[in-house]
Amino acid sequence: MVIAACAFQLWISPTNPPGFFRDEAALAVNAYTIGHNGVDEYGARFPLYFSSFLDYKSPIFVYALAPVFLVTGPSRGVARGLGAVSMLAGLALLGWLGYRRSGRPWVGVAVFVVGATTPWLFELGRMALEVTMLPLFLCLVLVAVERTSRLDRWGWRTALPVALGLGGVTYVYAGGRLLAPLLAASLLILVNRARWRWVVTALVAFAVTQVPLLVYRELHPGALSRRWDATTFITPDMSPFEVAWRTVVNYLQDLQLWHYVHSGDVKPYAHTPGTSALLAAWVALSVAGVVIALVRRRADPFWRYALVALAVSPIPAALTGDRYHAIRLTPFAVMLVVFTIPSIEALRVNVVFAVVVGFAALVQFAVFVHDWTINGPLRTARFEADIPALLHRAWANGGTVYVDYDDHEPLTLARWYALTEGISQTRVVRLPDGGIPPQGAIAFGRTQTCDYVCKRLDESGSGDYWIARAEGPKLP
Repeated sequence: MVIAACAFQLWISPTNPPGFFRDEAALAVNAYTIGHNGVDEYGARFPLYFSSFLDYKSPIFVYALAPVFLVTGPSRGVARGLGAVSMLAGLALLGWLGYRRSGRPWVGVAVFVVGATTPWLFELGRMALEVTMLPLFLCLVLVAVERTSRLDRWGWRTALPVALGLGGVTYVYAGGRLLAPLLAASLLILVNRARWRWVVTALVAFAVTQVPLLVYRELHPGALSRRWDATTFITPDMSPFEVAWRTVVNYLQDLQLWHYVHSGDVKPYAHTPGTSALLAAWVALSVAGVVIALVRRRADPFWRYALVALAVSPIPAALTGDRYHAIRLTPFAVMLVVFTIPSIEALRVNVVFAVVVGFAALVQFAVFVHDWTINGPLRTARFEADIPALLHRAWANGGTVYVDYDDHEPLTLARWYALTEGISQTRVVRLPDGGIPPQGAIAFGRTQTCDYVCKRLDESGSGDYWIARAEGPKLP
């Protein structure tokens, strides 16, 4: 079962997802330039965060991929392979957590299989995005808390792994900058006379991990709030009551588990339309596990912390304008798997019921794999799969691609495909502000129209990207 689950998680298809999404390309380009030249795409030397599309990417995935590219060279499969391995590592920690909580190896195996066959986590692991490492760091926090909960004395040394794991959550994904403080504050649920020093140590050590983030914010005002400004529903004219009410409504809406059973995120880059995000059998185990933890194990420090962590995990997503967002709700999906542990333990007393649950999960899982295999490769527009054809036409006969100074997405995509095709980066030219390509040269764009006379030659299937021939400056 473990070998089959690992093989499934490491299934990297060249056509599913198709193409290479622009955020994936941005992370991969920066990983290549950091590994080979020590600078990011725009020349900043070993930055803490990576400027990208008027936004900033988190650092851990990029710095993890950089040495891999030094060995393998730039490759879409390798970049997505790191995402798959990262997700698999997080799932392995979930299995370990199940084993340590129960003391039974079969429980650990079952929890690992539950996580590995959860469509939500599987689909995220098919992409080269920072969020694929979030389950790993979240599970490191949970494992560290679980280990401490079994000790007779909570020494300060055992608080440091918890703080480091929370620090990793901060720097692995943009939503982690809010989630990590929430998880840190959740440690207060553990305070009593014997543990308060441990909790204080963990919080102080976590605060130390935030120093680089605070320094970066001071040096780059507004940089790390751009993603927040672009995604939040909160506007300056909203009252605190209105913000709180809207957040609660969003939170409760994102908790509608049945929606994930029959559907999921509507955005096709995070989830294949028409497929399940969660298996009904696993959701039933999660709900039962929450009930068991509340009724029978609320005195257990680990389960007390896990219950609070489950409760706060959807909050960052609730502050945004999108519902059922698979990427932003990744911590919630992980915590649902965690709460299958007590219910899986309880299944040992009823083998028939365990077989029924397993068979139901197997049937829905088979349907998901079939639908994902058929519908997944059809997401060509969302994954910008036709960009290589546009660029190959532009590079034909030794041509050079010219990109407007402010058109960041086509610039990054052109740089990435030049790397993978072995084309010199000198054949991807970022024009100076207000610059015009030579007459007859090929321009590549997305958000910017030509500031000069040009003739449109071709465009992507979605109509977002285009190539055009420059025909000279506009007449006054």
